Amino acid sequence: MRESIGKFRIKFSRSLRLDLFLIICLVGIIPGAILSEAFLSNYEKKAVETRIRTAKEQCLIISDHLYQLGYPDAAENGTASSELALISDLYDGRVMLIGPDLKAVKDTYSRCEGRYIVSAKAARGLLGESSSEYDSDSRMIEIVTPISARDAEPVGVMLTYIGTSDIASVLENSRKLCTLLLLALSAIALGIAIVVAAKIIGQFRRLSASVENIRYGFDEEKISIFDYRETAQINDAFNQVITRMKNLDDSRSEFVANVSHELKTPITSIKLLAESITAEPDAPKELYGEFMSDIIAEVDREDKIINDLLSLVKMDRTATDLKIEKCDIDTMLEGIIKRLMPIADRDKVELIFETIRPVIAEVDETKLSSAFTNIIENGIKYNHEGGTVKITLDSEPMQFVVTVEDTGIGIPKEDIPNIFERFYRVDKSHSREIGGTGLGLAIARSSILMHKGTVKVDSTPGEGSRFEIKIPLSYIVAPASEAVQENEAKEGRP
Repeated sequence: MRESIGKFRIKFSRSLRLDLFLIICLVGIIPGAILSEAFLSNYEKKAVETRIRTAKEQCLIISDHLYQLGYPDAAENGTASSELALISDLYDGRVMLIGPDLKAVKDTYSRCEGRYIVSAKAARGLLGESSSEYDSDSRMIEIVTPISARDAEPVGVMLTYIGTSDIASVLENSRKLCTLLLLALSAIALGIAIVVAAKIIGQFRRLSASVENIRYGFDEEKISIFDYRETAQINDAFNQVITRMKNLDDSRSEFVANVSHELKTPITSIKLLAESITAEPDAPKELYGEFMSDIIAEVDREDKIINDLLSLVKMDRTATDLKIEKCDIDTMLEGIIKRLMPIADRDKVELIFETIRPVIAEVDETKLSSAFTNIIENGIKYNHEGGTVKITLDSEPMQFVVTVEDTGIGIPKEDIPNIFERFYRVDKSHSREIGGTGLGLAIARSSILMHKGTVKVDSTPGEGSRFEIKIPLSYIVAPASEAVQENEAKEGRP
């Protein structure tokens, strides 16, 4: 068992630090990068919209002024030229004035004056359509402003190209700042991940070291790791496993000691009787006969203990060993009572059997009969002369109930939880006189559990005991893993 505990090792095949870092990246850094990019894009959009709105208002003022001064002749006006140059310098851009024949009248760059401008937007501007567009690649804003009076046909178009290098510069600086912040956040996240992971891994390593120590024997001290709620839960669960394993180890040691004692006692008696016969070679024949009778009784006692132990071992196997078939429970109980009647007559105990409802159930008749036999026989053995043992059979939805009530010596309340343990006796001196092995109720409980049943005990010292057994009418085969768990539960195995 200790070797199996030693196999319980905590392995760190994956890096907890890396996992924590990835989680922090997913939860913090990546959303931060997305948010910063969204912020920069939104800033660019708002800045461009503001620039377009301001520039369009200024272009409208200049176009009205040009119309009032008499366009296209006003293009050569000094005031108008100054206004166009001011717009061009203010926005680091370019302004062109186009006549009704799509010929450039004025160009602040002085490159296209006198040339025809082939532009669909300019043509639509001559039809009175104003527009604005931002080219993110060249980072230029193009504004088309018709030159006309209100509700009048345009006499020209003003094409304005506005640069956004200042906006681009702010964006670039902001992006660099965000990148530095994200790098700093990544470094901080990595540091936090390493510190937190080191602390958590330290706790798991302590747990692993404790498990490793158990490999060489149980430690009386329990594991104490309570820094985090989750590790505390693991700590509690593992301590429970250790406690159950210690109890199982103690139980097995006690079982071996009990078996050794029970088997040794008849052998010791046989040896003493044999030595007595050997020491008196001239003893009368009657004495020899008495000694031989005592030896035969001790051999029978030894045989009963061994048979009970073999029965208990068979009961400890998985439920797949059950031979389930339909059985008349009423007939089965009548057969048990008939077999036990001689014992009851010898002890002057009356057996009473009552069937409230007849029952046909799917059970292993041999194993269940053994369980009922042991419980009823105990009621006879631990009874008073002239007492009674009443067996009642009844049926409930999905299960049948067998109650065994006796008027015997009873069981103290503090002993009831232990009566199904192997070799446990409430009154050891009285049990020795009766000749019990202390395995009967353990065998009965194992058989009942294999049938997925329950057994409940109520008792009052000096007045008697009442055993209530409930067994399902139909047996449902459990998966192998579940059967193993049930079997482990019987022995107290974790």
